Amino acid sequence: MATEVYRTFYKPEGVIEFLGLGTDSFIGTVDETTILKYPKTPGDEIALTVLALEAQILTKIGPHKHIIGYKGQREDGLLLERARRGSIAQFLKNYTPTWQQRFAWARQATEAVAVTHRAGVIHCDVNVNNLLLDDNLTVKLCDFQGHLLRADGSVDKDGLARENIKSFMPRADPNYSDQKTDIFALGSTFYYIMQGHEPFPDMDPINDEEQIKGRFASRQFPEMDSLLMNGVTHKCWAGEYNSAEAVLQDLGSDDICPVGML
Repeated sequence: MATEVYRTFYKPEGVIEFLGLGTDSFIGTVDETTILKYPKTPGDEIALTVLALEAQILTKIGPHKHIIGYKGQREDGLLLERARRGSIAQFLKNYTPTWQQRFAWARQATEAVAVTHRAGVIHCDVNVNNLLLDDNLTVKLCDFQGHLLRADGSVDKDGLARENIKSFMPRADPNYSDQKTDIFALGSTFYYIMQGHEPFPDMDPINDEEQIKGRFASRQFPEMDSLLMNGVTHKCWAGEYNSAEAVLQDLGSDDICPVGML
C-alpha cells in the first residue's frame, strides 16, 4: 500500500516532500511550518470544491489555539499549519503519555469542538486521526469537511465527511449530523485517548458493524479506567450533552492540564 502511495504521489509547485494523505487529498511539506493539502488527482474538481469549503469553514471559525492554522488558498489546494508531532493516533503508537497529558488532550479536543460549533460548523468526523499535535503537544483539530450551517441551523454546504462506525451515533438518517453527533464522536475520541485504543477493539468495523451499532443503541458502553472520564464519555455516547461547553464543565478546571510532558 505504501508503495502505491509513493508511486502516485506528485508534487505541486513549492511542495518538498510527501507528508500524509486523506480520503481525496495528499499532504505535502512546503516548509518547516507549512503544508499544502491538495487533490490526489491533479485538477480534481470535486476534491477542489471540498477544499474550498474547508477554507471557508476555517475562515469562519477564525484563528484558535486548538484549531489547525489556515494560511491561505491556492488554485491547487490549501496552505495549512504544519503540526510536526503528527496525530494523537500516531503518537500513541510510539509513546505512553501520562494520565494528565491524556486528560489535557481530551479537554483541548473538547474546546476545539466547542469553538467549531459556535462558528456554525459541524465537524462530522471528530477522531484521534484528526487531532494533530504541535511541538508542545498541543491539540490542533483538522480536516474540516463537514457541515457549514446557515443562521437558522439548516445545512448550507456539506463536505460529505462522516464518522467511522465506532464514532457514529445511531440515528435513522446516517447523513444527519448535529452537535450531539459530534459530541458522540468526541466520546469515542476520549475513549481512544485515555485507553490507547478504539472502543470494542475485538470487533471489526466492517464485519461487526450492526453489532457495534446495537451496542451503542442499547447503551452497552465499554468501561474506562478513569472514573471521571468514564462518566463523561458515557454521557457523550448517551446523548446527554446539548453542547460541548457542557462537556467542558464536567471535565472541570484546565489547571491540571499540562502540555508537552513528553
